[in-house]
Amino acid sequence: MDYFIEGCFSWPSYPATVFLLLVCAYWVLVMIGALDLEFLDLGFLDFDADIDIDTDASVLQFGFVPLKWMNLGSVPTMLWVSVFSLAAWMTSRLFDSPAPHATFEWLTDGQAIVRDIGIALFVTKCVTQPLRGRFDPVEPNKASDLIGSTCLVTTSEVTKSFGEAEFSTDGAPLKLTVRAAAESLTKGDKALIVDFDPEQNLYLVNRVDTGA
Repeated sequence: MDYFIEGCFSWPSYPATVFLLLVCAYWVLVMIGALDLEFLDLGFLDFDADIDIDTDASVLQFGFVPLKWMNLGSVPTMLWVSVFSLAAWMTSRLFDSPAPHATFEWLTDGQAIVRDIGIALFVTKCVTQPLRGRFDPVEPNKASDLIGSTCLVTTSEVTKSFGEAEFSTDGAPLKLTVRAAAESLTKGDKALIVDFDPEQNLYLVNRVDTGA
């Protein structure tokens, strides 16, 4: 055991061991509530945000392409870092010479560290690939999901130029701006949502035929 520990804290495994311990310390602090789970989240890697694409932004995004390819920003940052740190440490212990040495040797240790990082990046890419998109926030009550549902008219009337309605949810009802697709509706009528106009952010509704 002493020989194993000595090897972990000797070159070239030393950097990978320290990095893994820092990651472990982070998770301990998260578990005891001292740090937030998203403390180191790399939100700047979200390229899907609505921004004006100019020359500088395009160059910046191009520079982040390798990071996105490695799934950074597509999975939680600390999950990615945790997989990478463990892969780098295991690679350093499996591939490096078991003979520990305390002095850093630029040629041999440098090559070993670069090799360990390369293998760890490949392993991390493979492990996190199935997780892409699984942590993305799900937008509740998307406009497209409301089409075909019914709502309740809350204004005195709903015409082709005026009207509001409420859509029932598990929580507070959604207030919708609605317009009559055909005939006008009055307060208290049930309306069927038939379409959505994203430019004006309003829904087209028809009166629900309750039958005889």
